[in-house]
Amino acid sequence: MARKNNGNKKPIVFMSHITEEKEIAQALKKLVEKSFLNMIDVFVSSDPTSVELGQKWLDEISFHLKKCAVEIILASPKSVLRPWINFEAGSGWVRDIAVIPLCHSGMTPGKLPLPLSALQGAVATEETQLRQIFPILANAIGCALPEIDFSEFISVVKAFEATSREIEALAEKTPIALSDELRPIERLLLVETARKIYSPNEPANVYRVFKELEKCNRNKLAANLAQHMLSRKNLIEICTIDDHDGETSHGLMITREGWSWLEAHQDELSLEVVPDF
Repeated sequence: MARKNNGNKKPIVFMSHITEEKEIAQALKKLVEKSFLNMIDVFVSSDPTSVELGQKWLDEISFHLKKCAVEIILASPKSVLRPWINFEAGSGWVRDIAVIPLCHSGMTPGKLPLPLSALQGAVATEETQLRQIFPILANAIGCALPEIDFSEFISVVKAFEATSREIEALAEKTPIALSDELRPIERLLLVETARKIYSPNEPANVYRVFKELEKCNRNKLAANLAQHMLSRKNLIEICTIDDHDGETSHGLMITREGWSWLEAHQDELSLEVVPDF
């Protein structure tokens, strides 16, 4: 299938985001394209109009990263921890184009970690800050700045943030006391999750963790129960992983409390490399 933008001379805005926050990305795509009368293409990987059926997802990502005139990073406390977000931001950095972190869900420009903190960011619910982004987009296509109504987009962001807070509050209302003595299956899942990653801030693939538990004669029901209990005890977070092959899968992220538990019990864990025979 021919690439959609091969013959398209429109400037491209690349929207970098995680799957869980696609609602905000698609709302911003709608705002930009409507405001500039479709003179700008906004690439959002989670939007079917950006990546059509039959196209190779990773190839489309690479193509639009090379061609985009502006890059917007949707930055939240969760997204800034994902390696893929920082990779995409780095791609725009080395090309010396405008890379703009757009913060939401409690993230602010002052809280951005390196290297994103070296970029001038804005807050998605602050209209005065949003207005500073659009002259950059107008300059990319050489047009005058249009009149823009930000109210609908800001409402989408605020609704997303409110829903996220409600989910977190609901989880806090039904806490389970954290005990030093986890059940054996909970301990096993937590340890195997830690063994499957290369960095504390990296999620582990659920499938790979479950395969290790199967080797210990634990079936999927046992693994799912352990996953549920560890999540309620705030030792792990269940998340979505954006794979490089274009597929999404479920992941397990060890929380700060989870790492604290592992640190406190490290003398009980096997920390030596076991060679394969």
